[in-house]
Amino acid sequence: MGWVAVGAGAGMVLGAVDSVVNHVPVWLGEVGTARAERGGWSQLAEFASLVLDAGWAWAATAVLVGWLVSRHPRPAARMLRGAVGGCLALLTATTAYYGVDAIFDGSAWWYEAVRYWLVGSVLLGPALGMVGALIRHPGPAGTIAALVAPVGAALQMAVLPPPPESLMAQPVRLTVWVAAASAAVLIIHIRGRREVLAPSVRPS
Repeated sequence: MGWVAVGAGAGMVLGAVDSVVNHVPVWLGEVGTARAERGGWSQLAEFASLVLDAGWAWAATAVLVGWLVSRHPRPAARMLRGAVGGCLALLTATTAYYGVDAIFDGSAWWYEAVRYWLVGSVLLGPALGMVGALIRHPGPAGTIAALVAPVGAALQMAVLPPPPESLMAQPVRLTVWVAAASAAVLIIHIRGRREVLAPSVRPS
């Protein structure tokens, strides 16, 4: 059952790190300072925060976990593992995020926003995890599944860009777009090469 720990561990890291970087300006006493006027450490944390707070990053984590845990000879088992892994990743990420927030802020953990995102994790996590598991399938279906995360990241930067008052907004957009484009090209190249080589390694 080691594959179960992969989803839980990945989600815990995502949620905890996201909460920590969000609190850097608080620890530096710069909460009352305009975002564009904060110091270097706060700007670095702002960059990380704008990436980790984005919906695409959480979705990509569930997809990645689904791919990691779905190594199994039977397709049905792969999809089941992916669904469970994706769900666990988002559930533990949500729990860790609000749990660390509660520790730092001294506030209650269980409130409406927590319930909202836990329900969202249960609804969306399995589907995203199954997308990750589908990456292991050959052919166009696997390629399309592999492109979901980079395409989703690029699309969110276009439709829901970071807030313009942040100095890190444009660097984050450019970084995500370049990373997404590079990942898409690499995915298409690698999978295309595998499809070409596959017939040559089949027994005659």
